[in-house]
Amino acid sequence: MTRTRKQNELRATVLDQLYAKRPISRIDISKETQITPATTGSIINELIKEGLVLELGELNDESVGRKKTLLDIAPHSRYYLGFEISEKQLAMVIADNTGEIAESSIRTYQIEVTGGPSDQEIIRLIQDFLKKNSQYFISAIALGLPGHVNLSESDFIISKNPHWGQINLRTIQEAFDLPVYFANKSHCLTLAERLFSYHPTDSNFIVYHVARGIHCSYMYKGSIYSQENYLIGEVGHTVINPEGERCPCGKHGCLQVYASESALIDKAAILYRASQTSLLKTLVEDVNDIDLTSLMTAYRLGDLGSIELIHTACRYLAISISNLCQLIDSERIYLDGQLFSYPVIAEQVLAQLEQEVPLFPKQKQAEIVIIPYSKYSIARSAVSLCVYHEFLDKKGNL
Repeated sequence: MTRTRKQNELRATVLDQLYAKRPISRIDISKETQITPATTGSIINELIKEGLVLELGELNDESVGRKKTLLDIAPHSRYYLGFEISEKQLAMVIADNTGEIAESSIRTYQIEVTGGPSDQEIIRLIQDFLKKNSQYFISAIALGLPGHVNLSESDFIISKNPHWGQINLRTIQEAFDLPVYFANKSHCLTLAERLFSYHPTDSNFIVYHVARGIHCSYMYKGSIYSQENYLIGEVGHTVINPEGERCPCGKHGCLQVYASESALIDKAAILYRASQTSLLKTLVEDVNDIDLTSLMTAYRLGDLGSIELIHTACRYLAISISNLCQLIDSERIYLDGQLFSYPVIAEQVLAQLEQEVPLFPKQKQAEIVIIPYSKYSIARSAVSLCVYHEFLDKKGNL
């Protein structure tokens, strides 16, 4: 069936409301979108016939009149491949149009030892994964990147990290007879939170992602805010201590040199070498084996150096998150990353945020939510790019 551009826009608008506010009724979609009830009903019926939408049943309420029939996105109607490129792993998933993972694979490595992956290596991994899981009909591929992308400006990841110089994104695109999409991994997380999670309202929110770097992405009125300006969201390079350490970016006292995974591991390595009494020496045989888990174990055992590192990181993270609450209108701030999977980190950051004195008597407070950590979270989130571009893209922007 051939649809006009206007019909495609209306269809995308209806599906967007379904993803963002499901379960939802036809009449509520009509009210939210200002599309007539007749047109909304026609689009929904078409989507049901295509297997993209399903009816859950009538809403139990005591209001007078015809009861609302709730609608949801039908799972398993499409499958996509999501891929994450990071400094410590290359992760892949096959997931459906609701973000449910069907298959997964991961390859870990140490970028300081092996260097970054090449585009040919990434292509081979994807090809092998597709071949191994040939029972799935894959509609598209998407990659979550540790940097920014603008193929009209550069074929490569836009980043100051030299390890990504061997990855030609256009070469990856041209290697497959499928649509291939790219986006910054924080933007992937934010889009996935909107499309794959159940929320009663489609409100503004922030995803605050801590990994080897620190970045945040802002969902504002249903779209990711200011993707064109690469500085927006680089909270890792906001100055938290003007008299502090020099950051690789050239500034002094950036948040990233105190609270990122790489900074904590690098500082733990210094403790390991400099202190004969460091408990880290009893936990790992070699300084290169230090990771977040060994650092947190040393913290729990009472290692003074590790305690100081963790307390400093938590204090500066809390300051950064608090500043965001005063600068950006957000209902929720999602904290994402392996660092927040350790209860002591989450507890300290949340406790420091709760101790703040409000500026106003009835001050609006953003809800702080910790996203459960998964090594496949970025790869799964990349799948939301495929969903967006296949069904929801009206203007070419996320």
